[in-house]
Amino acid sequence: AHFESNWVFDSAPGGLVAGGKLLRLRSQEWQGKTCHLLTLKLPVSESSGFKVREERETEVADGAELRSILEGLGYRVAARYEKIREPWHMDTVEVELDILPFAEVVELEGRAQDIESVERRLNLDNAEISTKSYHELHQEWLRQNHKPAQLSFVFDEAQSEYWRTKLGLTDKAATNPASTRQS
Repeated sequence: AHFESNWVFDSAPGGLVAGGKLLRLRSQEWQGKTCHLLTLKLPVSESSGFKVREERETEVADGAELRSILEGLGYRVAARYEKIREPWHMDTVEVELDILPFAEVVELEGRAQDIESVERRLNLDNAEISTKSYHELHQEWLRQNHKPAQLSFVFDEAQSEYWRTKLGLTDKAATNPASTRQS
């Protein structure tokens, strides 16, 4: 399991999100290791009840520097979100156990027929199934709980400290792409 911090970038007029694209910088933190990934997700297409989305992703060495580059190019942080992710593989399917500040979710990623097989094997046939993004699920949760709309969802300070301690993470600033460097 690891702690994830995500920054969603968009142009000032909101052109990426309006076009169904997502540009994300992700920081994954394990005890003694951090990985930064830049991802571009292209528009969603629906196929037989599954969400199909092409992703282009690359690992980057310095998350803070890449964030600075993106902001220098005119992109802005449109939203932030955090989660605890525990990844598993079952056959050819990625099974992600995610703890979000507002829900616990199982995400299955793979070919449609393989996902259906894994759903049955995990006895998820009767679980509530959705192809909605975490942002869409968050907006629904806010409405259902009579809370104002907001794009970001991050752990509060106590939750963050609890998870960081449980995962053995102690130095927040050193691995956080939002932190800045002093020259």
